[in-house]
Amino acid sequence: MYDFEKYENLIKERLSEHRFIHSMNVAKRARELALLNGVDPDKAYLAGILHDITKEMPYDEQEKYMHLSPSALEKSNKLVYHQISGAEYVKRKLGITDEEILSGIRYHTTGKDNMSVFDMVIYLADLTSAERSYNDVEYVRMLADKSLLEAMLYALKFTITDLVKRQEIIHPDTLNCYNWVLGKIKAESGII
Repeated sequence: MYDFEKYENLIKERLSEHRFIHSMNVAKRARELALLNGVDPDKAYLAGILHDITKEMPYDEQEKYMHLSPSALEKSNKLVYHQISGAEYVKRKLGITDEEILSGIRYHTTGKDNMSVFDMVIYLADLTSAERSYNDVEYVRMLADKSLLEAMLYALKFTITDLVKRQEIIHPDTLNCYNWVLGKIKAESGII
């Protein structure tokens, strides 16, 4: 269905060796999580390959692929640019119009409220890929293998706490994602 070799070669040309290895690890992890959670493993693999396609592109070039001008908040934390420009690049330059793939790429850094299972698979594949070595990565991997929502909650708490400690701006999508995940977990457990 998808020409994986074509996209693997494309990112190998566009990205540093480190980023290429990361992208391939995310693709493999996305396939694993997709199989565990009943979503299309080939689409997940492709989204994993392409999720960082614009990560190393200069910011002014990335802005050309953002259909809305970046907000002041996004300009103050350009690390979120690549998820926005990446989804648009994949759509415009590569002609991939599958909304699940585009959404998975678009929200793999910040998350968002009302994430699909596919979105969570890509988000967590990025956080738990083989080369990741942050504190608690093994625990997050174990959680992701058991429950996407529990892994999302743990990962979001970790991310938000880390950003607060470093006095970094927290994107509203991340806060909305945290509130949505927490609300969903509480609703499923009968707390709400």
